[in-house]
Amino acid sequence: MRGLALAAALVWSLALWAPAPAQGAPRALVAFLPYEEDRVDRPGLPLLDELARRELAVGLTSPTLGGYSDRQMALDTSQGARVAAQAYDRPLELFDLVVSGDGRGRISRFESVAERAERAPGNVVPGLMGDALLRARRRVGYAGVIGEPHYQAVVAADRRGRLLPAGLFDEATFPERALGLWPKVDLLVTRLPRDEAGLRALDRLLAARRPEDLVYVVRSPPQGRLRLLETGVAGLGSPGGLITSATTRRPGLVAATDVAPSVLGRLGVGVDPGMQGRPLEARAGEGPAQARRLAERVGVVVARRLPAVTWFLGGWLALLGVLVLSARAAGARCALRILFLAALWSPGVLLATAALAPSRLVEMVGLSAGSLALGALTDRLVRWPLAPAVPAALVFCAHALDLAAGSPLIVTSLAGPNPMGGARYYGIGNELETMLSVSVLLGTGAALTAFWRGRAPWGFAIASLLAAAVLGAGRLGADVGAVVTLAAGGVVAVLVARGRRPSARVLALALSVPVAGLAALVALDLATGGGAHLTRSVVEAGSPADVLEVVERRLRLSVSGLTSSAARVNTVMSVALIGFGVWKRRELFAPLEHAEPFRAGLVGALAAVVVGALANDSGPVILFVGTLALVLAVAYVQAGTPRPSRRIPIGSRGHG
Repeated sequence: MRGLALAAALVWSLALWAPAPAQGAPRALVAFLPYEEDRVDRPGLPLLDELARRELAVGLTSPTLGGYSDRQMALDTSQGARVAAQAYDRPLELFDLVVSGDGRGRISRFESVAERAERAPGNVVPGLMGDALLRARRRVGYAGVIGEPHYQAVVAADRRGRLLPAGLFDEATFPERALGLWPKVDLLVTRLPRDEAGLRALDRLLAARRPEDLVYVVRSPPQGRLRLLETGVAGLGSPGGLITSATTRRPGLVAATDVAPSVLGRLGVGVDPGMQGRPLEARAGEGPAQARRLAERVGVVVARRLPAVTWFLGGWLALLGVLVLSARAAGARCALRILFLAALWSPGVLLATAALAPSRLVEMVGLSAGSLALGALTDRLVRWPLAPAVPAALVFCAHALDLAAGSPLIVTSLAGPNPMGGARYYGIGNELETMLSVSVLLGTGAALTAFWRGRAPWGFAIASLLAAAVLGAGRLGADVGAVVTLAAGGVVAVLVARGRRPSARVLALALSVPVAGLAALVALDLATGGGAHLTRSVVEAGSPADVLEVVERRLRLSVSGLTSSAARVNTVMSVALIGFGVWKRRELFAPLEHAEPFRAGLVGALAAVVVGALANDSGPVILFVGTLALVLAVAYVQAGTPRPSRRIPIGSRGHG
């Protein structure tokens, strides 16, 4: 400990006498701008237009992961990494800047903040960027306005919560004082004055910017609900264009963790391996208009999910009433078949509504009516139990095509990974992973019932392998959990489809398949430069302890999903339904006496749901979504009329 203290003191002393930036050496400015937008004459993210008029590349910054916190965003910016708010063992204390008479600054309660980060399951180190700059003999300073909160100063602090120089000035003299401070430091972090006064101060700083300097301006995170923050960047080219990064792969969107690697790279300082962020980029685009459309769409995704389910069920109940009145028991069976098929179609319909970005009412009606109409048409044209193969194949192919295009529709779909939460900006999210995995296994089982029935084990193996490659590859779905989920489901489906008790050798081989699948995914990711979560979290880990931290974080996040009473009720209900299904499996599977591959697909889907819930960081949600899909599948089985024919033609009716 004495050695560490001595080293820290040495670094701090270096900061005192480190030379000012050499003439022509790059500098950086990180500016937080408090800006009020709730004005009648300035609707809809007006700061984007203000920044674009100043010839900055614009976009939105994702502030935090999970629960929203303005101070957590500042910490994540300082460390270039973040973990979900639920992964911390206690709430974040309200820290702020304290400035002494000699211009030294310190962050209050920083010891508690650092201890909280150290106890979190992840490599998060507050002050990591400032520390790296000090060790490289770069100077870091902070400038703010008297009377305002200055927690943003932590972005300039070192790992002990200290910074030098730090100055607080009155609003009238702030531009001149900040202009006088910037040439003396390599990185200046500042909280600008509010609104138009802040824009005027920003204009003065931009006028002093040299071509090699980097400027990152972000709306100071307001208190309240989670939101994406208007952002502008100068020094990357494409003035008036869009900012992006390899973190998001989304034009017009970056993460707060991208700031530290960008600043360090511009100042010629090596990026710490613990930083998750990736350097900011700028590219041509529609600027504010495109960023505004993205913000408007992702801002309604979560709010529309529950109403979408309500509308879907409401539409089906209306259809059920009509069919029961017209055909009684046969109508009820038909409605159950349509319900399952419509559920399989729904992710594809949501891709279409994401492309259109309609109003809430239009999207709700479109999902309900579109899914049920497609389900009814499929049930009418395709014989039981082959029908599920049609939506399963077409919906999966639609998602695969969108993933190949960079997932522009998936990330704005109601079933997709919501970028607003900061967990995933591209590829497949956990809920959609469950839907597609279950759909692939059930659709494969349905198809094998009619075609290639004698090679069902090979059919399940090939389908699961291809689906896992699409959903797991870093350049496509980038979802590691999907590989584990599909591997487990595919292995179980293959074993059941073999029709005999597996030997110890076969079981050992089956258990090795998920591990082999992950290894293959790593090889594919490295070969294609996918940069997916698996490679960055595991392959690039510094030690086995880092890998264990990843596992611990995922388990902690999964357990944290049980904090709400609704989640606990859903989990208990899901476990009860699965237990009942296993207990009554003979009766429930009786209609599949001559459709063994479909039964294998059902059992494989059950395994995929259980393993997926255990392997992902949102286990309760995956368990509930997967169990619901299994219940609908069993209802479809019970609602059909099987025939002993070994081949089931397309287009023949003969439903019960």
